[in-house]
Amino acid sequence: MRAFLSILLLLIAATAFGQNASQDKMPTHKDSIILHNFRTKVSQTINANPDSALIYIKKLKKFSAERSYLTSLTDADYLNAHYFRRIQKPDSAIFYFKKQITASKKIDYFRGIAQGYNGLCRTYYLIGEIENSIEAGNKALEYSRKFDDLGNIILADTQNALAIAYSRQNKMEEAIKHLLFVDSIHKKEPIREDIIAAAYQSLGNIYLELKDYDAAENYYIKANKEFEKNPATGTFYFNTTNVLLGQVYYHKGQLEKADGLLSKTLLFYEKIKEERTVAEINNYLGLINLEKGNLEKAETYFQNALNFQKKNDYYLEAAQSSLQLGRLNIQKGKAVNAINFLENAIIYNGEIKNGTIDVRAHSLLAEAYEIQGNYKAAYINSKIAKKINDSIQLVQSTEKIKEIEGLYQTESRDKEIALLTTKNELVEQQKKNQRTMIWGILAIIAIAGIFVFFLFRNRQKTTKKLQELDTAKSTFFANISHEFRTPLTLINGPIEDQLSSKNLSSSETKNLKSALRNTKRLKDLVDQLLALAKLESGNLKLNIQNANLPSFLIAHAEGFLFSCTEKNIQFSVDVQNDEIEDWFDQDILEKILYNLMGNAIKYTPENGFITLSGKRLTNKFEISVANTGKYITQEQQQKIFQRFYQTNTKNPGSGIGLALTKDLVEIHKGTISLKSEENGLTEFKVILPIKKTDFDESQIFPQSNKIEYIYSIAVTDEIVEKEFVLPEDAPVILVIDDNKDIRDYVSSIFETTFSVHTANDGKEGFAMAIETIPDIVISDVMMPEEDGFTLTKHLKEHQLTSHIPVVLLTAKSQITSKLEALGIGADAYVTKPFNSQLLKATVDNLIENRRKLQQRFAQEVVLKAKDIAISSEDEKFLEKLQKVLDDHLTKPDFSAEIFSETMGVSRMQLYRKLKALTGQSSTEFIRSQRLKLASSLLKSNKISISEIGYTVGFNDPSYFTKCFKQEFGCSPSDYLLK
Repeated sequence: MRAFLSILLLLIAATAFGQNASQDKMPTHKDSIILHNFRTKVSQTINANPDSALIYIKKLKKFSAERSYLTSLTDADYLNAHYFRRIQKPDSAIFYFKKQITASKKIDYFRGIAQGYNGLCRTYYLIGEIENSIEAGNKALEYSRKFDDLGNIILADTQNALAIAYSRQNKMEEAIKHLLFVDSIHKKEPIREDIIAAAYQSLGNIYLELKDYDAAENYYIKANKEFEKNPATGTFYFNTTNVLLGQVYYHKGQLEKADGLLSKTLLFYEKIKEERTVAEINNYLGLINLEKGNLEKAETYFQNALNFQKKNDYYLEAAQSSLQLGRLNIQKGKAVNAINFLENAIIYNGEIKNGTIDVRAHSLLAEAYEIQGNYKAAYINSKIAKKINDSIQLVQSTEKIKEIEGLYQTESRDKEIALLTTKNELVEQQKKNQRTMIWGILAIIAIAGIFVFFLFRNRQKTTKKLQELDTAKSTFFANISHEFRTPLTLINGPIEDQLSSKNLSSSETKNLKSALRNTKRLKDLVDQLLALAKLESGNLKLNIQNANLPSFLIAHAEGFLFSCTEKNIQFSVDVQNDEIEDWFDQDILEKILYNLMGNAIKYTPENGFITLSGKRLTNKFEISVANTGKYITQEQQQKIFQRFYQTNTKNPGSGIGLALTKDLVEIHKGTISLKSEENGLTEFKVILPIKKTDFDESQIFPQSNKIEYIYSIAVTDEIVEKEFVLPEDAPVILVIDDNKDIRDYVSSIFETTFSVHTANDGKEGFAMAIETIPDIVISDVMMPEEDGFTLTKHLKEHQLTSHIPVVLLTAKSQITSKLEALGIGADAYVTKPFNSQLLKATVDNLIENRRKLQQRFAQEVVLKAKDIAISSEDEKFLEKLQKVLDDHLTKPDFSAEIFSETMGVSRMQLYRKLKALTGQSSTEFIRSQRLKLASSLLKSNKISISEIGYTVGFNDPSYFTKCFKQEFGCSPSDYLLK
């Protein structure tokens, strides 16, 4: 930041005023000297003493205003902006940059406009507003091309700023392109040393980030050569580059070279009291000495860095230094000190939430606790590290998918452009064929006219048939709905009888309550069918009775408490109670209320809220049901009361509830309206007439009596869950279904023998599968977000989950659906309604087959994927695994960490995949493969036992003998005698 600030201040000092200023006047020679002196003072003091710089800025502004030097006034605003950026007040800096731009535009001062946008570009990327930074940088480029003197300097400096902005977006190729443009300008006509040096330094920074250390070293050396040309201003930045160059040498393993260079720069920065850079150098010197084994020196450097970072609340750096101190104390065997530093690292990281630091901290804590002998704490920290690492891997996978999608969209746009070009080429040919087309169109119109005539005649006949079918359909709905009531009653009664028994287990009680709720749901659907049938046949009549409407609403509101509590929905009733006599159809109002409340409960997310309110209007009563949820667009609001319309085809339900509600409201001579706000608040409002005079005498129910509603508090039964003690090696099962009752029922089948996890849909299920790596997955097919087929495809194509058996549980019983499921890799397909014993047997068989596959793998010396029925992803994994074993197995330093790096996966990913395929951890697998190779060499009887141990990667013959005996049950010498 300081380098670029000095550059831009020098630009202003070199500016020749008035060349682009149509309304400005040229300063006299004497005044030009005074203005130059003010700017020079600002340039000299703004880094070391910002307050002194501010005094000279104010003098510059006052002097320019008195003499009406407008360009100089805009420069004062520019310097003001840099002052505020120097004291870390970006909002004030942005204000003055914008002020400079506005003033410069009024007088056509293009250089001032370009400088202002350049400053905005640099300020925005400092506060993380990268898009605004890039936009301002492009505008700076545009205006810097409008003048000649110093234009290339501002153009090059803006290219440097844009490169930094793009690098903050991790768009390294774009950043490199801008920096190479600066280099191309310099090659055509040399520009100032500090600007080209800044470009080379930025290139070095990018290649350092990309871990191309040779390229980074090359550009840092180039930058220093440029800084050396101007000792007056380049010394500081020369040493800055040396700090970065020292880091490059450290990463390249040139420790002595790095140590010498960083030790020299440390003295320079200690002398000028640049504490943050001193802390950074101390940190790298600590790393270097840690690598060299100088633990005491390393500890001193790390502690020096940490002291500064703690004092200035640099949480990221403090967390990293604490990590290194923890790792160092583990090497020294000081577990207590290590634990203290590592716990502090986690505390510092809590302010910035860097997942990688948390993974490393918990992994090191596990090692420290293991040294102490506290294996429980070590295991807990190891699990935490694994969980955090898995979530990081998932985020990285998601970002990679987004990147691929972006590439696809770019290719699609290119194809569209090519297509448009082709179409333009065909325009001329199309003009030649227009006459022929016109005659053809006329012929088509004539044929169409004849067709329409006959179509009209057929439609009259069809309309009559449709009316007859509509009448038959209404009759059918009425008859079948009545028929449903008898079996529903026979189902409902025994369930309620069973629930009254005190000998039920918690699982049985839960399942019976689920059945009872679904029986009630089915009854409600039957009632809706009956109401629809009556509406369409014209047999639904009003039965108006007198009662108190507020009491009616409050009494019925109690019935929704259980459903709201079950979904953690906050339910409130806001109805002003009174004793006024109202006239309304209680059956119709009950259906309206239950449809609106049921709809609200269905679409309100967990921890949302629903409000039922009612108030009197003049001769009418207003009922409102408001809930949180998703925003309903204006287009959807126009269609939402249409029969069978759904805002999303994957939503549960049939789409007749709101259409029926609207018809019932209109029969009751009322109105219904919908209001949805973008924050997700949706409100249905019903206004009904409630006076006796509003209805015909024929609609008044005879001998009606006022009904008193006694409302009680709904009590929900709490089920006391039994705790099942599962064995440590209990298999893990993941149940995925968008229906909570189905999830609970399937979970109850396996909860005594499996560790059960559940998910609401395929998208959530896939994320959970990546996190938990279950032994088997049971999934529904029809689900929102992501269906079962897509989920299965994703599981089978992902390297971590390709081995997991998948059982699809669905109501789709067609052969084509089964073939599709098996075609994408599903291991079993069970249709609903299903037998629990059949489902359990299917799961047990798949688990047993997986265990046999593990045993087969564990016995193989050479893994031959083609001999075993596995997925293509597993086959690719095993082929790569065998190649790595062929290249590295016999090397003594071949560890689990090197194994995972060579495989191109994390250590934890490799561990979980191998555990699933072979039943062995990474370390166990390496040892097992070495021993199996040793047994093969023993059979050849060509070399001694000790030589065999060394050959297969064991450094200690006695340890080799011990491991061999554990693996094969006898010593190598006894094995030879068999």
